[in-house]
Amino acid sequence: MVHKNPTRAPSPQFWTARRSSVTLRSSIATSTAKKATMMKCVLIACLALASFTCVSGTFWRPCPGGSKTLDFDVEGCAGQRLCTVRRGETRSLSMRFRATSDSSTLTAAVFGKSRGMSSPMPLASNSFESNACNNLVDGSECPIVRNQVYNYRMPLLIEQFFPPTTYMIQFSLKDGSSRVQSCGRMVIRVV
Repeated sequence: MVHKNPTRAPSPQFWTARRSSVTLRSSIATSTAKKATMMKCVLIACLALASFTCVSGTFWRPCPGGSKTLDFDVEGCAGQRLCTVRRGETRSLSMRFRATSDSSTLTAAVFGKSRGMSSPMPLASNSFESNACNNLVDGSECPIVRNQVYNYRMPLLIEQFFPPTTYMIQFSLKDGSSRVQSCGRMVIRVV
């Protein structure tokens, strides 16, 4: 609306229309700024998640429950979201963890979940023993001491009788009181 008579003051409708136009431009600018801020937050969250799940090149997750697993790796799986293993081959599984309590014993356990069913994977027939103290490396040994960092490595035989499918494996180390000292999860495909 253009005001043609300079001696007359603009009508109330003129000022209402002008305020609406300014408010609309202001709200569009605010909306755009909010969207940009939200996109930055989403990007930061995605980058944080990617750095959390890809530690040392192997995609894994710590188990719920407060264990202090610092690193979890399966030989030959660096940079892979889905680690493919062949039946009959042996892979090295490594964990680095900070002990949450003192203990003179450490026991290994592996669980596999596939198609909604979870079950312990047999360790007795495997190429290692469940006494995890015998597989501490780099000068580490039992007893373990709270807040000390330990390295664990063991050979893991992929048994011939494992059905070829995709599994979520959970590998844990428990102390003498059945408290979890270290635990990691990753997805593997047995072929």
